[in-house]
Amino acid sequence: MGTSDAGRREPSCRHFLVAGGLVVLDQASKLWVYWALRPTDTIIRVIPGCFQLRYAENPGIAFSLLDSGTPAMRLTLLVVAICAAVGVGLYLWWTPADRRLLRWTLTCLLGGILGNAIDRVVHGAVIDFLDFHWGAWHFPTFNLADSCITVGAVMLALDTFGELWRPSRTET
Repeated sequence: MGTSDAGRREPSCRHFLVAGGLVVLDQASKLWVYWALRPTDTIIRVIPGCFQLRYAENPGIAFSLLDSGTPAMRLTLLVVAICAAVGVGLYLWWTPADRRLLRWTLTCLLGGILGNAIDRVVHGAVIDFLDFHWGAWHFPTFNLADSCITVGAVMLALDTFGELWRPSRTET
């Protein structure tokens, strides 16, 4: 095994630790929300008329799609999340160290996917609590794991388009 192969894997451990840290932050925030806001349906207005914290459960996916809440759908969504986490984890493991943006992209995605998957196992639904609104406009309530997935998706687009615009390396 050459030096470059050994060097490829070494930095990924750091990324797995960061992904684990994102999961811990996500779960800690949801635990606080679960105990502080759920029992009383309390709403904490952080920025009146714009941003509040409120407990919500989403048995579906983003924007409450596929939220039938049936056991079969919950199991399907959990299996999809586990497969996605394994796929992203393997992709992260094998991504070369010089692809820094892609590694951070996969780190965010992995942390977000695992954070929401844990909710599906523990609660049967994803706990959401970040609630933005402006007048009659209301953005779907979300959580830190959703934010990680969104940031990861934006970074993935940047990485993909960056690769398209980067001149190809040709040997002469």
